[in-house]
Parts: sequence; C-alpha cells; structure tokens
Amino acid sequence: MNWTKLLFVLIVVLLYVPMVFLGANVFFPEYTTGSGDSYYRGYEKCNFPKAIPSEEYETELTEDYQDCIDASQEDEKEWKEIKNAYNGNKFVFITLFNLIILLLALFVTLFNSSVIMGLFLGATVSTFSATMAYFETNSKLGFGVLVVIFFLALFFISKKKDSFMDWKTNK
Repeated sequence: MNWTKLLFVLIVVLLYVPMVFLGANVFFPEYTTGSGDSYYRGYEKCNFPKAIPSEEYETELTEDYQDCIDASQEDEKEWKEIKNAYNGNKFVFITLFNLIILLLALFVTLFNSSVIMGLFLGATVSTFSATMAYFETNSKLGFGVLVVIFFLALFFISKKKDSFMDWKTNK
C-alpha cells in the first residue's frame, strides 16, 4: 500500500468537504447557525409572564397565550416552508457543484490518481452529507441531480477501478 498516496487522498477530502459547505453558506447565508434566523423565534412575541398571574387574570391570560401560541404555530409552519425551499436551493447548489467536480475528476487528466481519488471521495462524502442535512427539503431538482451523481459515481468507479486498485509502492 502506498501510504503517501492515501495521505494525499485524505488531505484532498478533508479540505474539499468543509470547502463545499462553507461555500454553500457563503452563497446562501440565510438559515445558517450564525445568521440569527436558524430557528423560529415567533414565540418570543407571546410575552409569557415571569411570575404566576393571580387567579382573577388566569383565565383571560390563558386564552390570550393560547391565541398567541396558535398564531405563532401558523407563522412557524409558513417559516418552515420558506426555510425548506431556501435550503432546497442550497442542496441543489451543493449537488450541482459536486456533479461538476465529479465530471472534472472523470474527464480531466491534469491531476494524478491520488488527487482524482480525493476529489471523487470528497464529492461523494459532501453529497451524502448534504443529502442528510437537507433531507427535509424534498427538492425535486436536488433529487434529480442526486440520481445523476449516483450513476456518474457508478460510471466513475467502473472506469477508474484499475488505477485505484494499483496503489502498490513502486520499487
């Protein structure tokens, strides 16, 4: 086993995967962890009391709170639909980028075998990770790109299997 080639593959994978997700967050900044809108905040407007209200106001306050909660749940449903559509676009961006990288790794002969293997594994890992992260989006376009990536990966493995299996140290 040629450990140097394996190290180069790992370096490419370890740099590629976070690069893809950071790039997706740069081009699609909404609903990311640091953006302030990564989770629904509508319940804050209900102004729940800090202390237990007296019994005379309890019924009135309970009804007001329930109305506020019901309205917030409707707002949250709409917010989730908008977020899923936005994240669906982010998923399509990630999968299209990975598709381009897989095509480059398949047809461009500029790189050596360890870089090609690293790009292939990086694109595969980031596509899988994006699919798990954005599973709820139900993006039809994203699914279509994922299917193309799947068949391209099968083609890639079939075409490049001999060069990937020949990793013995040259003497």
